[in-house]
Amino acid sequence: MQHTLSDHLSSEELKNIRNPIESALTLPASAFLDDAFYKLEVEQIYKKNWIAALFDFDVINPGDLLPFTVCEIPLLAVRSNDDELRIFHNICPYDGCLAVIDPISGSSEIVTPYHGWTYDLEGKLSKTPYWDGSREGNLDALAGKEVDLIPVVTATFMNTVFIHLSDPQIPFEDYIAPIRREMSEYDLKSSQAGSDEHGNPYVKAAPIHANWKTVFENACINVLHESFVHTLYDASPEVPRIKEDGVPSFRNITDQKFMALSYDRLDFQETYPPLDVPHLGKDPNHEPDKETFGTLYPNFYLSASSQFIEVGYVLPNGPGESLQRVIYHYQKDVAVSEEAKTDRQAVADGFYGAFLEDGRICEAIQKARHSPVYRQKFYAPFWDKMHHYFTNLIVDDLTAD
Repeated sequence: MQHTLSDHLSSEELKNIRNPIESALTLPASAFLDDAFYKLEVEQIYKKNWIAALFDFDVINPGDLLPFTVCEIPLLAVRSNDDELRIFHNICPYDGCLAVIDPISGSSEIVTPYHGWTYDLEGKLSKTPYWDGSREGNLDALAGKEVDLIPVVTATFMNTVFIHLSDPQIPFEDYIAPIRREMSEYDLKSSQAGSDEHGNPYVKAAPIHANWKTVFENACINVLHESFVHTLYDASPEVPRIKEDGVPSFRNITDQKFMALSYDRLDFQETYPPLDVPHLGKDPNHEPDKETFGTLYPNFYLSASSQFIEVGYVLPNGPGESLQRVIYHYQKDVAVSEEAKTDRQAVADGFYGAFLEDGRICEAIQKARHSPVYRQKFYAPFWDKMHHYFTNLIVDDLTAD
């Protein structure tokens, strides 16, 4: 029998979460530690939302087959001969084994490992050798049965492949629309993932021994931690993000499932020194005024400065393990030029240092939740509006029918 949220939270705990931010409390420790709570999240959040799953260049050439998992669900990414990236549930309908066990490059077909059922790169069954005693197998003998690989709904944005494991209630363009609204100054279509010294897109992966919600919340939603956790911000005279008389120098953006810290670029010139490369504005004569750290529930995020954009996602692997993967987008010439290689490396190195600092804190929080005196925590209304909003999005999904 599947659990419901009431099996994990008392009515008092739920009431505390739903309160206005001034009196609200966070999720309790069990929501970050218990395997049963995590399984409920998989069912109610990760199986019912658009989720970022991989980068499109992870499967770059026709005939490339990549088995991977999302929340322990086996999936298969295939680059077909028409250069389209397709994702299937990685299971053979006949024998229930994985359709592909290990990554394969340059294949013209998908040959399943257990009984040799063979599929084209679009997931259509083409051969069932000896299944009915004949060498090729007679497909007519399977009429009326579901024999093709089962496709997964996909969409791609800024090299990030999103999947939906059920029937989407929100079209992808409606889901991504809040980012487009916030990033209206930016030419996202023409930006390109920056390449490394070998000419491949630079990808940074960072496993973190902490719950996915903590990693995601810390990535962009938690504003106050900056100057206490990060060396860069600690040295900045512009952080914490407060102007004179307690006026915030940032804006909270909560738009559908998008939460973002937005600020004026000119307010942080001493914190984020500009690179000597072209900017990403739609108008080549006008550098974007706004910069943004944003998160798109449940697991996608981006950090947009006028000259580069960090694009990433967080995938859970149980209640206490997460994987973060990121790329960096630039104006298309900057993304590949030899002259900008040093700048691209500086961006990657800077973010890697921040990864280490953030990972250390997220893991410390995860350890602290094992304490018998850990209770639901309270919010700072000045700083934590997005965290409060995020927690309530989680509860919304966990109480949905």
